[in-house]
This record gives sequence, structure tokens and C-alpha cells, in this order.
Amino acid sequence: MLLKRLVFFGGKGGVGKSTLSCAVALRLSQIDKTLLLSVDPAHSLSGILGMPVGNHIKQVKESLFAIELDAQALVEQYAQKVLSALGELLPSVSSGIREYAKYLKSSPTAQETAVLDRLLDYCQEFPYVVVDSAPTGQMLRFFETAHMVEGWYVFLHKVAKERHKVESFMGREDKLLELIQNRKERLETLLHVLREKALVFAVANEEPLSLQEAKEIRERLRDMRVYMVLNRWQSIECDCIKVPETERPYGLEALEGLRVENIVEFALR
Repeated sequence: MLLKRLVFFGGKGGVGKSTLSCAVALRLSQIDKTLLLSVDPAHSLSGILGMPVGNHIKQVKESLFAIELDAQALVEQYAQKVLSALGELLPSVSSGIREYAKYLKSSPTAQETAVLDRLLDYCQEFPYVVVDSAPTGQMLRFFETAHMVEGWYVFLHKVAKERHKVESFMGREDKLLELIQNRKERLETLLHVLREKALVFAVANEEPLSLQEAKEIRERLRDMRVYMVLNRWQSIECDCIKVPETERPYGLEALEGLRVENIVEFALR
């Protein structure tokens, strides 16, 4: 796999996680090819970078690329890809699969599941991937979904293995097990990436609620490497990475001046 480091920025809305994502991605792109990825429904990369980004990968600089994911479109694509494959393998229940698709697309974790699947593709294409996450609650659900789906695929794999035995005994070809196995392996690869190559920067400012949410991220994601970042730091002391306040850090030139060296240092370890 090409990936060296997967970096997430999360925290309360308005603390500057998108700005830090842009600045860190810009620095990492000076080292190797980097993708800056927004999964926040309220995308702000275009405004911060000073150029339109959109939901297709755009080259920002020589080694910096950016995309603002359209999560609902991803859900449609993901559902179509998985369910059409099932429909080909199980044509006798294709009408039931189409009905199931309606529920899949509107399920509480549909967007997170689809984004996780696409994220793995990007991790195989870029040495550095920097993710501007949604606000705290949705970000935590993103990571929880990965483990929930893992359990679901383990169950499906057991069911498919039993079905495969019956079909083989009857002398019939059965590719369902192969499909489930491939999906399970993709998820296992992503979970390995999250364990071994992911860092989470929980961003806050000096406002108490934002500090509380950053601490919650650190507590809830105990099995990951989580670091607190105090953005727009002025005076308070804490066990955090401190980023001094910078006036209007918008546009590539201004982002170069943002003091994110300590964050980048962690990403390069």
C-alpha cells in the first residue's frame, strides 16, 4: 500500500479544523503526494484554499490534491456496486434486493460506510491523506461504524460459507462467498490502516465547550493515536499542541504562514 500516514482533524464546529487540515496537507505535499479530503457536510476547503474544489479530485499544487466528498452520491454509488453484484449472484431474489437498497441508502450509518469504502481507495493512491472530518458526533460515528461493519461482515462470511457448502454439494457454482470475502478483506485492510497509520488531531480553541469535545474524542478513541490541538492559542496552558492565532489564514500563501510544524512533526513520525 502506498499510504504513509492518514491524518484526521476533528472537533467542535468553528474551531478551525478545516484550516489546519489545509495547512498540514500543504506542508505534507512538499514531502510527497498528498490528498486533502473533506467529509464535513458543510465543506469549506474551497473558501480556505481560495479556489473551487468540488466532488472530483482537483490538483491544487504540484503534489497537493483536494476533494470535497458528496456523501449522498457516494451512498448511491456504493449501494449500486454492492447490490448489483448481489443481484447478479442471486437473481431469484433481485426484487427483494432492490427493496433492501432503499433501506440501505437511508440507514443511519450509510454515509459512513460508503465513505469508509472510498477512503480505502484513496489510501492506495496517495502517500498522505488528510481528512477534514465532520463535527464531533458524526466523526465518532464514522470510526464506530468501521467496527460495527466488521462484525456484520464476519457474520455474513459465516453464513456464506455454509451456503457455499450446500451449493457445492448440489454441484452448483456459488460466488457469493467470494463476494463477501472480498468485501470483508477490504474492511480488514482499512481497519489495519486505522490502527497502524492513522492519527487523529482533536482540535479546540480556548472556549471551554470546544476543549470538552476534544477531550471526548480522545476518550472515545482510546485504541487510536489521538492528540489535542489548541488552535488560535493565546494564553491558556494545557497538555496540547499549540497553534498561535493567525489573522485570516486563507489562500495558499497565508496557509504557508500558519504555525503547524508540531502537527506535521507528529504526522511524519
